[in-house]
This record gives sequence, C-alpha cells and structure tokens, in this order.
Amino acid sequence: MSRPLLQLADVGRSFSGLQVCRDIGLVLAAGELHALIGPNGAGKSTVLDMITGLTAVDRGRILFKGCDVTRMPPYARARLGMARSFQASALLDSFTVQEHVALAVQAGRGSSYRFWRRSGSDPELQEPAAEIVARVGLADRAGVRAATLAHGERRLLEIAMALATRPDLLLLDEPMAGLGPVSCRRLAGMVRELKAERTILLVEHDMETVFALADRITVLVQGRVVATGRPEAIRSNRRVQEAYLGGPCSL
Repeated sequence: MSRPLLQLADVGRSFSGLQVCRDIGLVLAAGELHALIGPNGAGKSTVLDMITGLTAVDRGRILFKGCDVTRMPPYARARLGMARSFQASALLDSFTVQEHVALAVQAGRGSSYRFWRRSGSDPELQEPAAEIVARVGLADRAGVRAATLAHGERRLLEIAMALATRPDLLLLDEPMAGLGPVSCRRLAGMVRELKAERTILLVEHDMETVFALADRITVLVQGRVVATGRPEAIRSNRRVQEAYLGGPCSL
C-alpha cells in the first residue's frame, strides 16, 4: 500500500481544561475524497485547524506527505501543498473576483505580498487566475468586487483561491452552508469534478452530498472518532445512527 498523503495519529486538543478533541486517528489516501461528519460541536473545524496549523495540538502527530508537520506553522504547510476554505468568508470587499484569485496564484508560486497593488497588466498572474475563475463558474463575475457577491458566489471564490495555490490536499469546511438547493447542486458538481484531480477532506452537514461524493467517511462525536468506513458501512452503522442522530434512522 502506498504511503498516506495525510495521517493524524492520536491527536488531541484542550481549551481551558476542556478536551475538545481526543485520540483522533485519521488517514487520507492520495486521490480520495474523505468526509468528516458529526453534530455541531463535535470538533470537526478544530480538526481542520490542527491539520492546517491554525490550532496547535496538545498531543499526537500529524504527517503530511511523510513529513512530520505537527509543529510546522500554517504558511509552511501551505507551501507543502495544503489549502483550505473556511466556514466564514475572509474576502477583501474592495478587490474583484479575479484580483483575489491572482493574489492566490502569486502566493502559490511563493511570491511575496510586497506589491499590494492591482496587477491587471501581469499576464503571469491574470491568465491562470482567469482560467480558475472560469473553472468555478464565475467568469461573468470576474470584474465584480467581492462586496457585491452573493453568498454562493463568495463560496465559489474561496474555493477558486484555494485551487490557485495548486494544492495536493484541499480542505473544505462546510462549503454548502447557507446555500439554496440550486447553489448546492452547482457546488456539489464542482467538488465532484475536483475529486478526480485532488485529495479532498470535506466537512459537511449536507448528508445527501456527503454520501454521494465521499469515498470514505469518518464520524466525529464529542471530539472522538466513532467510526470510519465506506459510505454504505457508515449508513448502516447502528452506533453512528445512535451517536449522530439519536437513534436508528435512514442516513
């Protein structure tokens, strides 16, 4: 078996004496879409924070591409090939869609941010940025400022920025949150396409999307992993049904 792209071994984290995550074990194979699910407060976003280095771990190890990144800062992990979208948008309202993506292209190439200017004349940034903007379906919004984007468009822009860094591992934190049915279907279709090109760790509450897209699913409850397996095994797991939804159900 080939070496996992990402591995968490007995990872844990406490805040002010409260243990939020404990003994987290997670293995992602290169090329898979792995979903991390669980009720609100289960610790899913904290797991993503620990993987990307935004939150330090108290115990355990995180390996990425065979390297121990447990104490590595976020920017160093990004350079190794991690990229993430967040639940809350963090866009620059005065910048256009394409300017956001051009900055991400620049970051992905290891360039500094010493030139905080509108680089519309730089084809080395603008051409790949335009391709990515079109890829996520925002070509007709490329010149629009972020402040005027609809919620679903902001989600697409965040994913475009993550893709612009050319990551090996794409972490998506509840990308469907707050979207209507049409936007959800559109975004799910894009994630399905990305699945053929990237390893993806998806945190999502939309179970229809999770079971349709995931190769494997890990279930987190009260900061602990209660099950990991293929969608059909998770769907029929009685412990998952009871812990996640309070009793037998049709996941």
